[in-house]
Amino acid sequence: MFNLRSFCVMLLLYMTFVIPARVCAQASHVNLKRPNIIYILLDDVGFSDLQPYGSEIPTPNIDQLAKEGIRYNHFDTRAICSPSRASLLTGRNNQTVGMMDLASQPGHYGNGKQPSYNLGYIIPAAATISQILKINGYRTSMVGKWHLTPKSQISGSTSDKENWPMGKGFDNFYGWLGGWTDQFNPIGAGREIIENGRPVTTPHPRGYDVEVAITDHAIQYLEKGFEDHPGQPQFLFYSMGAAHAPLQVPERYIQKFAGVYDEGWDRLREKRYEQQKKLGIIPENAVLTQRNPGNTPWDSLTPVQKTVFAQFMATYAGYITQADEQIGRLIHFLKDAGEYDNTIIFLMSDNGAAPEAGEDGNFYNPYVDTTTVQEMLDHINELGTEQTQALYQRPWAMLGNTPFKRYKLWPNLGGVRDPLIISWPEKIRDHGAIRSQHVGIIDITPTVLDIVGIKAPKVVDGVKQIDMAGKSIQNTFDDPDAQTRDIQFFSLRGGRAIRKGGWRAVAHHKKGTDFSKDQWQLYHLADDYSGSVDLSKKYVDKLNALKKLWWEQAKKYGALPLEERK
Repeated sequence: MFNLRSFCVMLLLYMTFVIPARVCAQASHVNLKRPNIIYILLDDVGFSDLQPYGSEIPTPNIDQLAKEGIRYNHFDTRAICSPSRASLLTGRNNQTVGMMDLASQPGHYGNGKQPSYNLGYIIPAAATISQILKINGYRTSMVGKWHLTPKSQISGSTSDKENWPMGKGFDNFYGWLGGWTDQFNPIGAGREIIENGRPVTTPHPRGYDVEVAITDHAIQYLEKGFEDHPGQPQFLFYSMGAAHAPLQVPERYIQKFAGVYDEGWDRLREKRYEQQKKLGIIPENAVLTQRNPGNTPWDSLTPVQKTVFAQFMATYAGYITQADEQIGRLIHFLKDAGEYDNTIIFLMSDNGAAPEAGEDGNFYNPYVDTTTVQEMLDHINELGTEQTQALYQRPWAMLGNTPFKRYKLWPNLGGVRDPLIISWPEKIRDHGAIRSQHVGIIDITPTVLDIVGIKAPKVVDGVKQIDMAGKSIQNTFDDPDAQTRDIQFFSLRGGRAIRKGGWRAVAHHKKGTDFSKDQWQLYHLADDYSGSVDLSKKYVDKLNALKKLWWEQAKKYGALPLEERK
């Protein structure tokens, strides 16, 4: 029998609890949509080479990311590309996953107690972020430089593609497998353009530009994903050529910097240092370290040297400008697609600025070149074109790493300290803030997993996984005082370093000498941001404790035995 009173009570309960619960559930489903993830990785770009880190090079799109997001001024990498990339993609120390050095170096197993040492590829026991996200419903794409395939598998004709991007969890790939490629004529093993699993065999048209092409494909991959699979989140690894050698860029970008570098690396380093303090990206009491040994003062150069060297840096600056322009294209696409607010972008560099070309720079080959400075002047209009494959003079790398000592490959901060910008309009509210917690490149992938609510898998493709060494830094997004990891060790080609708390110890190694004879330096970075004053003689006990910790960490993470580069 119908009971009006009971019906009214039930209706009231339904309206009070059931309908709001369903509405909340639907709203929660919408708000919990997993964000798109983008890693933008620059190459050989120093700490001070971007506008939000003190550079005179305008990078308006990167600057906008910094203003909408947060910048880190204690972000450390691995001082060279393949190890940094392996650490970035796996959340683990590069030695543990098989990438002690460049992927192109011959590899071997280490001490037998750790899973790997320097194999030249990422071991299956260390799944990449692309593999993990793909398993969990993400569409995954990559464009640009890979450099995580051993030399024996790098030819486009090889049948063994397990260590190509498609074998490491990427649905799409457009780029090159080696360490660098010609920006206008990408040909040769490791430098040829690969699209998915095959080399691009059709000739590249006149006017082809690698940085533009990889951006075109990044946008195409994202666009297709948004159209064909609406609601499916996407991961993009946007791994740029800029600003690795060869320094090649259309002339219009170089012309933007006509005359800018005539005042030289010493004065411009001072200007960047002052701008860094003005921006707050370095502390007010930070010291500008002395000129690195072997670098000639600008005022001591001849007029010919000044003319040639300034043009090299103008070319480098133009390359950075073009890269920023391409990043802007990607950002504008995301905004037009309505996906920008729900996309978290990590923009970083893989190591410090590059010193390999020495005092005079290289003109026709980025690594081996006997061209004289006068000959460079005679052909200066070729610089940056398809006729040259240049790398700038070492003191410009000193400028790029302002205010730190040394460069790429070194254990000092000039080798490992790099820019890191994180932008996520939907969640990051402390716009333009600077964070001073220590962050390592191994922390980025654990941060992504934390954000999207995915636990690091114990088994992938039947292979038991080794633990991640990195830790999430998501708590720093809202809290400038949030705790991050306290310890990070470093090892590359005999050079060593260890950081704990505000202290950092560093050892340089001279090839062919006994490792036990290496001289260690000690820096208190909590008071000496740039690592300018060696305190090893004053705090001997502290140095000895850090040296002991280094050996413990190296053993724990598979960086032993110590080896020089062959």
